[in-house]
Amino acid sequence: MSFVAKTAQTYDPDPTHSEHVATLALALFDGLHALHIYDSSQRRLLEIAGRLHDIGWSRAVSGKHHKLSRDFILELDIPGLDDQDRLVCALIARYHTKALPDASRHKRFASLDADRRGLVEWLAGMLRVADGLDCNHAKVVRRLACDVGDKAITIRLEASGDCRMEIERARQKQDLLERKTKRMIEYRC
Repeated sequence: MSFVAKTAQTYDPDPTHSEHVATLALALFDGLHALHIYDSSQRRLLEIAGRLHDIGWSRAVSGKHHKLSRDFILELDIPGLDDQDRLVCALIARYHTKALPDASRHKRFASLDADRRGLVEWLAGMLRVADGLDCNHAKVVRRLACDVGDKAITIRLEASGDCRMEIERARQKQDLLERKTKRMIEYRC
């Protein structure tokens, strides 16, 4: 992971935030394992996308950093990733905020086969929630764990203070993950 860490350190204006978001996203991945079919190789893609999701800020002159992060990741020669895996990472980062994946409107997403599109949706859904849980870049939400029920997922948060704002932001970004898990998401501090 040293190439990814060095890239984040060089181009991300707040690499500590991205590292923390990646950690929270990986906790979601692990906590939701009973609902998805993915293994350590897909977990690694989520970690890379999480660490690099904000590198577009180094090129942003407007609010389109998510698309610039996608493009930047596509330019990188990340050790151990082939072109398809790099595209998956780039799209996960692209969808961490704003628009949801849409094959009818997004050419790069549409270029993936159905399995990889599903993977992007799952992992981007996790990254969106994790990014919301560190919306202030303050690491208020330290850790999380998931309780998976038949109709709902409870995300239990360990926080260092008032985390109402982080929960509200995560709620605003949870739609993709709710769609993939087919469950409502609730938060407990």
